[in-house]
Amino acid sequence: MNCLSQRQLIAYMEDRLSPVNKRTVESHLDHCTRCQHQLEQWIDELHQTEETMWEESLSKNMDQKIIQMLSPHPVRVLNPATPSHQPQPWKQRSITIMKRMTLAAAALTVVVSGGMLVSPTFASYVNAAFTNSPIGKADPVAPVTNGILQKSGDPGIEQAAKKGFAQTVNASATDQGITIEVKEVMADPLRISIAAIVKDKNGKPMDSFLSEMIRRDNKEQVITIKDKQGNVLKPIEASANEDTRKPNEDWHNVMNVDTGYMSLDRELHSYFADISEIPDELIVEFNIKQLDDIKGNWKLSVPVDMKKAKAATKTHEINKTYTTPQGLKLDVKQMTFAPSGVEMVIDRSTTDNQRKEYSYELVNEKGTVVAAWDSKAVIREASKQNNVIKYLKWDHTRSTENGTRDFHYFQPIDASQSLTFKLGSVYTEEAAALNAKLDTDRLEKKESIAVEDQGDQFTFKKYQKDPNAVVDVEGYDGVHRVNDDGSTTKLEGYHLSFEGKLDPDTAAMTPFEYWTISDETGKKYVDVDYYIHKTEYEKGRAILGSTIFLENLTTLPKQLIITSEKRMVEHKNVEWEVPIYAGK
Repeated sequence: MNCLSQRQLIAYMEDRLSPVNKRTVESHLDHCTRCQHQLEQWIDELHQTEETMWEESLSKNMDQKIIQMLSPHPVRVLNPATPSHQPQPWKQRSITIMKRMTLAAAALTVVVSGGMLVSPTFASYVNAAFTNSPIGKADPVAPVTNGILQKSGDPGIEQAAKKGFAQTVNASATDQGITIEVKEVMADPLRISIAAIVKDKNGKPMDSFLSEMIRRDNKEQVITIKDKQGNVLKPIEASANEDTRKPNEDWHNVMNVDTGYMSLDRELHSYFADISEIPDELIVEFNIKQLDDIKGNWKLSVPVDMKKAKAATKTHEINKTYTTPQGLKLDVKQMTFAPSGVEMVIDRSTTDNQRKEYSYELVNEKGTVVAAWDSKAVIREASKQNNVIKYLKWDHTRSTENGTRDFHYFQPIDASQSLTFKLGSVYTEEAAALNAKLDTDRLEKKESIAVEDQGDQFTFKKYQKDPNAVVDVEGYDGVHRVNDDGSTTKLEGYHLSFEGKLDPDTAAMTPFEYWTISDETGKKYVDVDYYIHKTEYEKGRAILGSTIFLENLTTLPKQLIITSEKRMVEHKNVEWEVPIYAGK
């Protein structure tokens, strides 16, 4: 069975399907992990967009009225384990404030392989949309008034566009009756945002643009940034696994359902060691050879004038240092005010070479928190982040001679106010002694096995399939890997579920990044995936639920032994604050 189209998924989320079609979509979603992932990410990002754009404009009463009008969503997204009787968090989200909101087209697969947490966007869809022919060139003209990016960007992009930093672009390419057009661009030293659209021969926006990006994300680079001389820009620190890196994964795209326009966004700072190195002009090239099953030749070249945005960008030197009682040395170096946001640069080092992370707030003279950063490893329910620029794939950390340099990005902050840096929590890597010996015969008898280490409580049990699940396609029952051509391959292995309630002093981070799984003979299992289906934070304790999948384990040993020698501990309210900016 073919996967659902973007139009079908959006119609389902807007509750515009007939009962019969609705049941068909729901039946497919119950067992197609690919469509589940895409839908869940849209819901997740829509929820976050709603929080930032609608939170102050809708009363609680109005929120409830909207939520009550929504039909319950049955899909057990990312949850192959037996669902609890508690409603899933996404069921409680308001997901149909649609027509004036953007839908993020990314796919969430919260998967951990080999003990490392990875949260890849299923595709940076900015990928298979663009490819090669005579380049259609266009020159930016006067600043846009009442343009696309003023209405469909994030708060920083919208503010920069309204202040005249968006530029009109007239670049398009047509082949096979399909037109690709770039309408606007906004760029400053921190990031770039482009408004583009793909139309059919009747001028109607094409949904296939997004789905094609998903399928072709691994194949070729479709967006390239160059300097005026035609030199292709590359990040300063190339990925260690550059051969396996997705060529367009640093781009993010969001589609506006009403207009059919898509904003394509990525950071710029990783290309340059210093803002002064950014040239006055950049060129963004789009190169497309295939959309869906239609092969063609589309090329666009978009000039970007950086002079005005560079002139409006100001860097303030700070250079305040502090070493915490836990051995974390922080050097708050500088903050940069750009048209679309604020960058904080902080150097970090440790006295013992152990992993250490931190959170902080930026507070104005009235005591109001105007921005806050927290470790990205902290689960969202416990995260202290505030006013952070979301979705873009920032290069948050670079190596330095003595440690690391962290880059944190916030939506625009009023530069007329004074600001104080206030350190919050420090997270340190500490010793652990988890030793969970799970007798597989007990697991097979559906018994639960509980273990505890330093206040962290874990309950393990065999995965049980939901008996009420609807199977509409044979083979969509279990863990599947999505192939490059969009097909899926079912994986053989053993499922194990666990629920964890972490001690209040344990950091609200996924503990299994430190876990080792072996059997009674000492054999270690390295092909392990963790599928997170529950994260909660109650009374200072993180509560987690996950399904563990041990790939290729078909013959059970006598015991599965889960051990861990480390865990992350949170030291709360570390007292250090220092004025960093006097306003203007």
